[in-house]
Amino acid sequence: MLTNTIAISPTDKWKLVDSNIEPMSGNQYSLGIYHSSYDGKYNISIETYFKTVDNLVEYKNGANLILNKNPEIDILQGELKAYGVEFMLKKPIGKFNGWVNYTYSRALVTIDSQEPENRINNGETYPSNYDKPHSFNLVTNYKFLRRLAISSNVVYSTGRPITYPVGVFYVNSIELPLYSKRNEYRVPDYFRVDLSLKLEGNLASKKLAHGTWIFSVYNLTGRKNAYSVYFKSEEGIMTGYKLSIFGAPILSLTYSFKLGNYAN
Repeated sequence: MLTNTIAISPTDKWKLVDSNIEPMSGNQYSLGIYHSSYDGKYNISIETYFKTVDNLVEYKNGANLILNKNPEIDILQGELKAYGVEFMLKKPIGKFNGWVNYTYSRALVTIDSQEPENRINNGETYPSNYDKPHSFNLVTNYKFLRRLAISSNVVYSTGRPITYPVGVFYVNSIELPLYSKRNEYRVPDYFRVDLSLKLEGNLASKKLAHGTWIFSVYNLTGRKNAYSVYFKSEEGIMTGYKLSIFGAPILSLTYSFKLGNYAN
């Protein structure tokens, strides 16, 4: 899969393995510890992994990514090493329940060669497009009454790597961007809070249908998380702009029902 992360909206396309592109191969090792305590009221897990990939596909610097009929001429292959550890604490039962999860992970790429033009970042290791070292998730639910409950969701992750233009230069009076090393920078970190309130109807055990109202707020804080960052040259100065999706709180009201008797 050839990924173009330069565009505002990343695009992917598939290329068959041939005499110019060797197939990727890899190995992954993982080890986990899982424990349940207090009669299943709390579940704890810790898992770690290490992964290696050979013949990883990456574009050359300055590759032609649009309508390229022969993409193999703009492709380099190298190695990827990924590793991480994940911790989770879960409380599945009770009026107050939910789970918290934290993951530290890295995915690092090395594209090196005897020919300088077939190197990326001069053969130095750099973060892959999917490298996000820190990820945190918190889900909580609290049931005030049999019919009334509130839920919240907190999400945080490190911003993905990106290659920024750091300046401009001129060739025959033509302005051209000067880029940083591959994936030297990152888009801003991602953070979001969601909240919902659930109100159930009459809980009579024998009833034709049982209805539920759910009022929810997506992105409660209205944070403008950057989906991507793009740049424009304005009077010889590179100016960056963030493209946000759902950069304001989104309210929703949902009614659902199910047929049949109510189950405790």
